[in-house]
Amino acid sequence: MLVMVTVLSACAPPKKFVSTPVVESQWRQYQQQASAISRWNISGRMAIETESNGGQVDIFWQQTDNNHYDIRMVAPFGGGTSFLKARSDSVVFTSSNGEQLVEQNADRLMARIDGWKFPVSGLRYWILGMPTPDKHVRLINWHEQGYLHLMEQDGWRIEMLNYKPVDAYILPHKIFIHRLDRDDLSVRMVIRQWGLDP
Repeated sequence: MLVMVTVLSACAPPKKFVSTPVVESQWRQYQQQASAISRWNISGRMAIETESNGGQVDIFWQQTDNNHYDIRMVAPFGGGTSFLKARSDSVVFTSSNGEQLVEQNADRLMARIDGWKFPVSGLRYWILGMPTPDKHVRLINWHEQGYLHLMEQDGWRIEMLNYKPVDAYILPHKIFIHRLDRDDLSVRMVIRQWGLDP
């Protein structure tokens, strides 16, 4: 499916990008609106590639507030289901065979699993088309319509693509991230469905 998406994207007319937001106030307004979204859910597919390994999962993410979320990852062909559950005082990963790991920080927990820090804390904001608010960001360019297209933050290069209306908002439906210090490490997420809770 990801290959098909890539091929179709290659056939589309080129989009224009700018090095500064078309209207600064529009970008500030977008961040204010997006930061107000604390309850949301998505379903989609995520592919992770390294030099020696790669795979994809269907992902179901339920965010109930800034500190609480449940992520379910389903591997294809009966490969099993794993869970990542965050609460105010801990983050718990449950593997497909029932083994559990507990940490206070999601990124540190994922480093124990994968050997590198999968940016769960950053992705929670990048999914909304905005940078993580408490970390340095190097903004690179915006879509012509004023939505963030490309930035570097927390050691990752984040590309936000294919924005679509979701209720009263415009949100990304594709997010590609690449580790800046490792050419072989990338994550691609295609969001099939958005849901916003009031």
